[in-house]
Amino acid sequence: MATGMTDYEKEVEKYKAELFQKLFNSLGGENSSGTSVPVIVEVGMGTFPNAKYYAQALSSSTNEVKGLDIVGVDPNSSMSSYAQDNARLYGLSSSIRTVNGVAEDLPFADGSVDAIVTTLTLCSVVDQTKALSEIRRVLKPNGGKFLFWEHVLSEDNKTLALQQTLLNPVQTFSADGCHLNRRTGMNIQKVFDGKVDLNYMTLEGKWVIAPTTFGIATV
Repeated sequence: MATGMTDYEKEVEKYKAELFQKLFNSLGGENSSGTSVPVIVEVGMGTFPNAKYYAQALSSSTNEVKGLDIVGVDPNSSMSSYAQDNARLYGLSSSIRTVNGVAEDLPFADGSVDAIVTTLTLCSVVDQTKALSEIRRVLKPNGGKFLFWEHVLSEDNKTLALQQTLLNPVQTFSADGCHLNRRTGMNIQKVFDGKVDLNYMTLEGKWVIAPTTFGIATV
């Protein structure tokens, strides 16, 4: 599985790098605390495989973002040390803190976060609609950003969609609740009232996790 995810990350690296750069270019200016250090919450951070994208996007940002306040939320507290190691590898150790929590009950005040990130997270949350509502709740009004990268039910291949649906019970049992048949893009559009830069593509050679939705939603 580790090798498989390494190969997966190599294939999607270009797309994710562009997506994070787009997010960072939209940040900047003073936040509610009077600084230009945006608060970015990554839900389901795990081992923080996205660390390199934060570092790259920060160094290339077109706005005057002077640093980051990254908060990793994960239900598995044992992931924290691995996340810290990855942050250190990319020069982000002073920018990151981790908290134990779940997407359906985020430990943040209403309208307090500049941006939220989920990558391969919404497939496994217990209640996706509630999780998305929580994400919207904690984002700052009039400009809060939600970056997402999620595998989904195929939109353009009926045979693959049927395979995903049939295999879903096995997948949820064997892969920590991961679902193969969610229409995550559609659900994001509903929660964010259509204010979504939504993209869809099918990755090569990834079979049931190939169909992918990604983009940035805005409050």
